[in-house]
Amino acid sequence: MNVIFRVMSAIAATYFVGHAWAAPELQVKFHMGIGNGTTQEVGGTLANIGDAPIAQGYIVITPIATGCHPKASVIYPFGFLVPGEEHSFRVHVAERFSSYRLQMGAVDEQGFAVMAKDANQAILDARIGEERDRCNTAR
Repeated sequence: MNVIFRVMSAIAATYFVGHAWAAPELQVKFHMGIGNGTTQEVGGTLANIGDAPIAQGYIVITPIATGCHPKASVIYPFGFLVPGEEHSFRVHVAERFSSYRLQMGAVDEQGFAVMAKDANQAILDARIGEERDRCNTAR
């Protein structure tokens, strides 16, 4: 009887611990600005790299004009993403831009915020000083 209790306890602990740690995670794998002189957009790929569903989320694109002035942000909502699912996006931006900033967020099936990250964040962070200098010169 004692062995059965230990086995049942181990199974229950594994079940509850496994469910407690399941979490979705949003990652923007790739993004870039695209323009042909007439239309502009930002496109890329996002993915749920976690082990639980993402209920919904959003990407915010803030276009930056030539003089480093932010223009009106554009919100791109997206829906349900199962673990491992990738979703490509294209966000139309009405105003011409020379660069852009991207932010994102998502929630799980209970409405709690999900970890969200840009796979290229280290590269983007390394360029901030250079970009700020360029912006200061442009103004």
